[in-house]
Amino acid sequence: MATPSRPTAYQATPPGGGAAQTEPPTQTEPPARAGRGELAVFTWKVLIVAGVAALSIFLWRISGTLLLIFTGVLFAILLQRLTGYVQRATGLGHGWSLAIVLLTLVLLVGGGGWLMGTSMAAQLGQLQEQVTKAMGMLPDGWRDRIMEQGKEWPWMNQLSSFASGLVYVVGDAVVVMFAALYLAASPGLYQRGVVLLVPPRGQKRACEVMDVAGDSLWKWLIGQLVAMAAVGTMIAVGLWLLGIPSALALGIVAGLMEFIPLVGPFLAAVPALLIGFAQSPQDALWVAGLYLVIQQIEGNVITPLLQKRVVDLPPVVTIGAIAAGGVLFGIMGMFLATPLAVVVLVLVNLLYIEDKLGQPRHFPSDHS
Repeated sequence: MATPSRPTAYQATPPGGGAAQTEPPTQTEPPARAGRGELAVFTWKVLIVAGVAALSIFLWRISGTLLLIFTGVLFAILLQRLTGYVQRATGLGHGWSLAIVLLTLVLLVGGGGWLMGTSMAAQLGQLQEQVTKAMGMLPDGWRDRIMEQGKEWPWMNQLSSFASGLVYVVGDAVVVMFAALYLAASPGLYQRGVVLLVPPRGQKRACEVMDVAGDSLWKWLIGQLVAMAAVGTMIAVGLWLLGIPSALALGIVAGLMEFIPLVGPFLAAVPALLIGFAQSPQDALWVAGLYLVIQQIEGNVITPLLQKRVVDLPPVVTIGAIAAGGVLFGIMGMFLATPLAVVVLVLVNLLYIEDKLGQPRHFPSDHS
């Protein structure tokens, strides 16, 4: 008796009988095709990693240019906000209002420089004389060592390096000036250009992020300028009352160095301490006390009042940003570390905390 052959596929008999229905066998992907798919995925991953690495290297190589552009953005925000105030006050168009702002700034800077030129030259001359006198009061061994080192300095090379550095500084200033001018003249054009780089579904959010970042930078910039002016004025008046020479020049130096958080005030105090020590050790102590008191006022009174309308940065973030900026980009990185940290904080709040985590963003200015 012949044994029936076993079916090669699953056969199902309907409930009412009848012919069995055979299901087609499951189609499986051939091993060769699966291998090609895995290879394609791996290739795309390698290309993505290589592209990210190449982009990172490219951005690192042009980091100096990017910092200059960011500086231009800061000045453009200043010009744009001042232009807006003039527009609301006069009813003029954007172009005429910007021209009035630029003319006013040129007159203020040029006129103030012309009026204070002679006085500043005399003050800086006195500053140089006092520093030289302070160097002369150093112990003989130190003074002789400094003089010997000075004789070995290649003065022509130093002069050439200084001239070359001055050319670079002037060139950078021109780049920043024109970048700020063009950005302030047509802010919408450049904002639309950046937004077009974002996919259509995220363009509205990109505009919101850019507006919040610009507003935060404006508040930080105003607060920084006010703090610089206050510290410079208090230092100049305090040194004048103490009878310290070159009080105006030292006050200007202190105001400018206030732009560098944390380390700037200490650097600004060094020439004042040298001049005070040149007069007497007691004057040096008075100068040190003056700088200490003014920095306490700035840190505990002026800055907290200003930060009610400014994006607040935790101290650790500020210290880390300054350290990283100095290591990566030098003195320019230290100057721009805080505003860059402000932008990063805005991006983290909006794009990660609010969009990704779904939590409400928190800025100190929200509850001021």
